[in-house]
Parts: sequence; C-alpha cells; structure tokens
Amino acid sequence: QNLTILDFDGNRLGRPGVDCYCQHESGAAVLQLQFLINEGALVSASADDALHLWNLRQKRPAILHSLKFNRERITYCHLPFQSKWLYVGTERGNTHIVNIESFILSGYVIMWNKAIELSTKTHPGPVVHLSDSPRDEGKLLIGYENGTIVFWDLRSKRADLRAYYDEAIHSVAWHHEGKQFMCSHSDGSLTLWNLKSPNRPFQTTIPHGKIQRDGKKPESCKPILKVEYKTCKNRYGFNSVINSMLPS
Repeated sequence: QNLTILDFDGNRLGRPGVDCYCQHESGAAVLQLQFLINEGALVSASADDALHLWNLRQKRPAILHSLKFNRERITYCHLPFQSKWLYVGTERGNTHIVNIESFILSGYVIMWNKAIELSTKTHPGPVVHLSDSPRDEGKLLIGYENGTIVFWDLRSKRADLRAYYDEAIHSVAWHHEGKQFMCSHSDGSLTLWNLKSPNRPFQTTIPHGKIQRDGKKPESCKPILKVEYKTCKNRYGFNSVINSMLPS
C-alpha cells in the first residue's frame, strides 16, 4: 500500500539516505511507477485504477493531478523519455493516451480489435506491455497476454506488423538498436523477434528448463516474469546480456 522511493544503494525506509516517503490516501496497492526523468516528478498507477502525478521537488511530496479510470482496469503504463504522452493499457486490451501536462485523456484510443484486426479469433486479453521503439518514438510496441504483439504507428493510426506466439506473454524488452525485441512467456521460454520477419520468432530458448538427453528442446518450467535485453561494451565490441527472472 505504500509508495516508497529509495536511494540508489537500496537503503530501507526510515534509514539515512531515504529521500522521501508518501502514501496514497485510498490505501490501494501500487501497480507501477514511472519517473519523469530530470523533472522531479513521478506517475503512480494504483490498484483502484487511478493515476497520480506526484511532485517530488518539495520537501514533502504531494499529488498534483489524479485521473480515475471508471470503466476499464489499468494493467500497464509507459512514459517515454521526455514525452508529454503517457500510454495506459487496460484489462480490456485497449490503450489510452494521457497528456502528462494537463493529466487528462487525449481522446486517442488504440482499440484492441483495430490493433489486432482480428488476426486471432479471440480477445487478446489485457495489455501486458507498452514501449516506444528505440528508433522511432512515433511507434509503439503493444504486448497482449495471449501472445499477440502489435507494432503500432501512432501517426498513421495503423499496425505496421502483428506477431503471434502460442504462449502467454509476461514481459517484452527491446534490443537497443530497435530492430529486434524479446518476449518472456508462461512456459519459461524466451522468444527473439525481428521486425523484418515477424511471422515467427527467429530464436526460442528455455534457459531454465531441464535439458533432455535425447536432444529435444528443454522441458517447460515456471513462467519468466521479467526479461531485460541489455548491451555492454568490452574490448571485443558489444555483447548482448539477457537477464530473466522466475517467480520465487
């Protein structure tokens, strides 16, 4: 129920190094936090389907604006770097866009049925991921629970591509070049996708699965809840580092 911000070293609440502490009056659980980088502000999404914009520049943080969703449940939020638009995904599969300055809905809604264009015969489920392309901030990657991925062009209001995998998606991460992305799934698999050939993943692995003696693919295991696709530089060039997190 508490909204807490810790310093880089992870100091606990009440210890030296904690910059601030605040709590939602509703007591609702915090679903997600999004910093407005270099602006001293923070957006919180809570389990009562409300968004709050916090001012962190004053001694005691305070809520500047709040926005309540009455007809849809919030499942995921994304605020691109230095953007005035906050993208909000819902349980119904729709994506709403909030103006971060006025903190009101823009009226631009990416409806689930237009996004998938009935590429699958069933509802894709809640939005579980939203992110802007590293190469083009005008394009949004939308991940749905059932395994559907949509690359949406915000300007033309249409999908540039659609991809589908037969395992539920838990998280998505871009490669820094913006040409590939990775998904983590409910069966413990990681899939790598290329924007130029979205018909199927070009690589599928089950990193935590038990390796079979007969050479078959590893057994399914617990879902990978979070994946990160990072790049680090060494003396030989750039290497990709993949971090994945299983439930405890």
